[in-house]
Order: sequence, then C-alpha cells, then structure tokens
Amino acid sequence: GAEMSLVDDIFKSIPLEILTDFGQDITLVKTVTPRTYDPSTGDVTGADTTVVTKGFIGNVSSRESDGLYQTTDVKITVSGDDLDNYYPTQADRIRYTQGGATREAKVLNVTTYRGEDPLLHIIIARPQ
Repeated sequence: GAEMSLVDDIFKSIPLEILTDFGQDITLVKTVTPRTYDPSTGDVTGADTTVVTKGFIGNVSSRESDGLYQTTDVKITVSGDDLDNYYPTQADRIRYTQGGATREAKVLNVTTYRGEDPLLHIIIARPQ
C-alpha cells in the first residue's frame, strides 16, 4: 500500500557507505543442503554456509504487519554487494547480536531493490 512505500523510500535511499560504516555485522546462514532429522540418533544434518555482511536491524511496525507479522519480528536491511548475487530465501536464517546476545531469526519475507539504486535486501525475520 501507499503507507509502505514511504518507509521503503527511506530505506532505499540509504547509501551503501552508511550501511558499511554504521551497520552492524549480520550473518546470513544459507542452507546449502536440506536439513534432515534422524529420529534414532537425534542428529540433524544439512550443510550451512555463512556470509557476513553489514546491516541495520529494526522492528516491524504494527501497520506493516498486515496481521502476518508479530511485533517481535525484526526488519533487517542488508546490502546485496557482500552476497555475490545471492538472494536470501525463506530457507535461510539471520544471525545477529542484540543486547550482547547472539540471536538467530528465520527469514519470513525478502524484498529486493535493484535497478538504478544499490542492491538492497529488506528481510523480515522471526527470532527463534
């Protein structure tokens, strides 16, 4: 809706240098092979690969949620430059530090901006 575009315009105008200089380290945990669970041993297998990039972490505003998101969900803006043309998906997780603790969040939604502007991904994720 129109109310979202204002927020998006603000985020989209964030220059890459600002993300790089002031953003915090965010680790994108990419699931390379599907996770499998072995009930007999309790082991979970599946290869992950991680990419560290810079980003901003904010909260999802209640008017953005459309009932799909919770107020505890986070909105993470990252530069696509460090991801080597990889597009985050719902199979991925985001690891970040908040209040001195390492947290991990499951990706719920990804919006990618490209074109004239620097490539930015705005990820909505749910802390686990």
